[in-house]
Formats: sequence, structure tokens, C-alpha cells
Amino acid sequence: MTVIPRTPDSPASQAVGVDFDLTVVAHRNGWQDGRIYGDPIPGALEALRELMKRRSVFCVTARHRRYHPAVAAWFVRHGIPAVVDEDPDRAYWGNDQLLVTNKKLGAALYIDDRALHFTGDWATALPEALRRIGEPADPPTQPAADVPALTIRQPWLAAILAGEKGVENRSWPTRHRGPVVLHAARALARDAQADPLVRAVLARPGAPALTTGALVATAHVTDCHRDTGCCRPWGLPGLWHWTLTDVQALADPVPTAGRLGLWRLDPGQHTLLHRSQAAPSSVH
Repeated sequence: MTVIPRTPDSPASQAVGVDFDLTVVAHRNGWQDGRIYGDPIPGALEALRELMKRRSVFCVTARHRRYHPAVAAWFVRHGIPAVVDEDPDRAYWGNDQLLVTNKKLGAALYIDDRALHFTGDWATALPEALRRIGEPADPPTQPAADVPALTIRQPWLAAILAGEKGVENRSWPTRHRGPVVLHAARALARDAQADPLVRAVLARPGAPALTTGALVATAHVTDCHRDTGCCRPWGLPGLWHWTLTDVQALADPVPTAGRLGLWRLDPGQHTLLHRSQAAPSSVH
């Protein structure tokens, strides 16, 4: 992720932009004609105060300008000094008060519940953007040789294939975002076999087979974050949580030996993977 420190020659580096709805305030009942309602999202006000100690902060809202005074008043009621942006030509913000605006001003960082982090790779960003707006994606254009594989022990992998386990727990993080091939390790995970959640998945009719030593599915890695008590019940404490989406079972598993970390397939494995992907089976 790009780091933008404060520098005198960059006005944008002096500010942070924060979205209002569902980032600062919990408007859980929809738009309601623009009415300002709802309580602060837990931790939001404390986070804003901490950010305002270090940068100028502005709040971006898509609401009509007639609602901006009400947004500023909401902040004031909750102990944060705020003013409405009245400058039609403003490009940056630098002040110890929070600015309410509908303009995307220059900033070192934007915090938004609907934001998609762009890493410079549209081959990864476009499929994820289409997924988030509910549109079907075209077949991935990323060359097969660039798609890494991840080895996971059974029956943890079966829980992923069943559509229940959407997070993979690792002791290490990854910067990779995009397609990944899921490989079933040869050895079984004894802790998983005793896990009540996994046992419940395996007891259901039509549960995935416990294939081992093979490529069994494709997926997308859309996020990786350290545990904060999140992603329960599948996210384990003290580990990194890899978010897996768009899991597709291969029509035929491809026998392959796995490796540690994210690893690359050889040409022969790519050929077998391509044949098996010709008729993939969607995971629930």
C-alpha cells in the first residue's frame, strides 16, 4: 500500500478524507430522503479525533448542500468542531476543524465503506469492482502463469468449498489480490477434523469430498487483515485472515504436490488446470 507522509510541498498530504454514511454514522435504515439520523459507528469519533491531531480532516457526503449544515451540526453535537465548505473553488483543506463537503479534495488518504483499494493492477481491480456492483465478470484475463496456488489442508478446504468458510487463517500476510488456485494438501488437519463447525459441514448431504494432494478449486483473494476479533466463527484469533470469494470447484481435481506459501504451477499443471476449468462447478 502506498504511504503518503506529510510534506510541505504537497497540500494533499496534509489532509485525510472520511466518508459520512456507514463510515462515521450508522444509517442502517436507508436514505430516508437525506435526513440525518443514527448513532456514531463504534470507534468512529475517537478515530476522527486521533486523525485530527495529525492531519486536517474533511468529511465527504453525497448529500445535497442543503443537508450539509445538519451534517456539521451532527458532528458538533458529538463534540467534534465542524464547518460547512462554502468555497466553490476549494482544492485542499487545512484547518483544525472538520470540514463537511461534497467535493473530493486532495488528500493523503480516503476512508470509505465502499472504497476499492487500487494497487495499480486493473486486471485485479476490474473483476472485484464488477463483483461489488453485482455484475458478472468476463473470464479473467490474467495469464494462468501469473495465478498463484495456495495449499490448504482438509477438511478446512472442504468447508471453503461448501461455501461456509470464507476466510483462510495464516500466520503470515499477503499483498496478493486476485485469482488464486486452491490446492488440497496430502495430509489432513487433525484439529479441523475435531472442529464442530467443520463436522457440521461434512455431515450435510452433498458435502464436498475430502480430496487430497490435488488442485481442487479457484478463488479470489479480496482482502488480508490481522485478526481484530473479526471474521468469526471461522476467523481464528492472533492470525492473518485471508478473505476468499468467488470459489469455483474444478470439474476434475488435478493431482499435484503442494508447497509452502503462495507458489506457481509448472506448464504441465497449467495445462491440466485449464482443461478442468473448461467445465467448473460453482460453489454455494
